[in-house]
Amino acid sequence: MQNFLQRDLGSSMLSIAIILGWLGLFFVFLRVVTIAIKRILEAVFKKS
Repeated sequence: MQNFLQRDLGSSMLSIAIILGWLGLFFVFLRVVTIAIKRILEAVFKKS
């Protein structure tokens, strides 16, 4: 952690921004997948 703080602020902020961006993309992808599964399950149970 000390080594991370000793680096310049710009690269630290950039790495944090990249990590947050990937987390955001992951959550958006997860949300799309859950909505798709929900729609599929609704369609399956509506037929029977």
